[in-house]
Amino acid sequence: MKSPLSYLFLAIVVVLFTNNVVQCREADDRSRLLYADDPTATDILEYQLHNAPSRDYSGDERREASKNQPGSEYDEERHIKPYFLTVENGPRVVQFYSPWCGHCQSFKSKYISLYREVNGHLVDDQIEVNFYAVSCSVHHWVCMQNNVKSFPTIYAFKENSIDAQQMQMKEVTAENIAAAVGVSLKSSGNIDSDNFEEGEGRGEIEEDEVDFRPIDILGASLDGLSRTREAVYRDAALSFTYALKTEVFSTRDGRSSVLDAAQRDAFVDWIDLLYWTLPPTWILHTLINDLRNNIDAVLVSENNMQVMVEKHEDVVNGRYTTWSNQCSKGIDGAGYLCGIWSLFHIVSIGVIERHRAVLGARDQVSTKNAALTLRNYIEHFVSCDECRNYFIEMFDSCGFNHCRRLKQPQKLPPPESWEEFALWLFEVHNHINVKLVEAKLQYSHSAVSKDEQNMALWPSQEQCPQCRAGGHWDTNAVINHLKKEYWPKGVQNFRFIVLKRKDKPKEKDSNLSTLIENLIFFVGSTVFVLWCTKKNKRRQKQHIV
Repeated sequence: MKSPLSYLFLAIVVVLFTNNVVQCREADDRSRLLYADDPTATDILEYQLHNAPSRDYSGDERREASKNQPGSEYDEERHIKPYFLTVENGPRVVQFYSPWCGHCQSFKSKYISLYREVNGHLVDDQIEVNFYAVSCSVHHWVCMQNNVKSFPTIYAFKENSIDAQQMQMKEVTAENIAAAVGVSLKSSGNIDSDNFEEGEGRGEIEEDEVDFRPIDILGASLDGLSRTREAVYRDAALSFTYALKTEVFSTRDGRSSVLDAAQRDAFVDWIDLLYWTLPPTWILHTLINDLRNNIDAVLVSENNMQVMVEKHEDVVNGRYTTWSNQCSKGIDGAGYLCGIWSLFHIVSIGVIERHRAVLGARDQVSTKNAALTLRNYIEHFVSCDECRNYFIEMFDSCGFNHCRRLKQPQKLPPPESWEEFALWLFEVHNHINVKLVEAKLQYSHSAVSKDEQNMALWPSQEQCPQCRAGGHWDTNAVINHLKKEYWPKGVQNFRFIVLKRKDKPKEKDSNLSTLIENLIFFVGSTVFVLWCTKKNKRRQKQHIV
């Protein structure tokens, strides 16, 4: 029989273990928050469940959940309702963001400044306008329930109201926010400029001089830091699984659980593209093959997708749960876009290396089809609004001449034509780098110089001395560099794969076309019968004679 001391010791161990688990979870959540623990961002109220009122996840919400889920365990995360989204609140602004979103990261300083500008201009009898931030990486279900379709999403609420006014990013100014939340600002002549410039509020923000440091979408920087090939593939796998869990169904409202036909086709084509282009030995194929074999069941609901990913996640990602430092750019929880672009580049090299390995539906194996598949995936499953709009507009206007460059003859395309997709994607990559530099310097009201644009181009002169000669890209050197970065060394198992041909929808014949076909058949049959009859009569006459 155990002594009371042994029970006491066991209880202490349980308590310590529980506290450690809670602290680890809170630490993991903080790594996916942009504003928490940032001393310059104390004006912004970052939503964290462990600091939230208990009514956010209990009381009416818990009772309502028990009615909707009889006999099942209460899922706390699916029924969180942040206190500032309820009626009894003052005027407020809520930003829904994702820590990996480059625009969210760039918008951070502006969002903090907007708090100071709005509350620094308030008429004396106006109450403070609170600014909140919700990380959709941490509170995915909160964002789903509030129909967040892109990042960042800004909602404005008036006092004692839950009617949200969504604000377009181009319209997010102090004046527009004040009008949306129902407060009045002082005219420019009545502003207490001394207090405003000193930065009165919950915390003072110091603006340093802008240090130009072009970091591109793949993490390359002036520091010359580069990822190992293992890190490249690890980042790509993390972004792929992350997208399956959070992006595929993120554009659907909370009441719908099935993708529409266009989204379904885009996802199926994307998985097929990965199936035939990725290196055959990559462990990611275990998840891709399972998705292809169970595609109908997986696309029924987000829960089915989550179960599928969790089934393979330990094998696909191993012990890695965060992106590499080069990919995350030193920001905890960031790295998604970097990883997904790594996957895009791996696919582009796979088109070169794997196009001969496909049997069956060869019509799906072309540079044009690969680019179109990528375009449709980005349209339906990338929630970064500006990223998606830029890519779709660029693609649909034949950006970088892809309409001509990716046009291959159906029979025996020239070997060099398979490289055009990788080169086109490389050019798009660098154009985005320049746009990122422009966006970065926009907040400092600085123009981008030619030297700064050249510094943003990837790869740098140090990374690939042969890639740029005389100010122009050497395409052969670029292709060799891309293969070095994104394709495994050594001899690969060629491994033929089979793609099934897609069923083409049958066109419905009109009544007129059906009538014409029947008439032609009738006339043809009549002529044939008459010809046979006439021929038989001639034979009979010849026989008599």
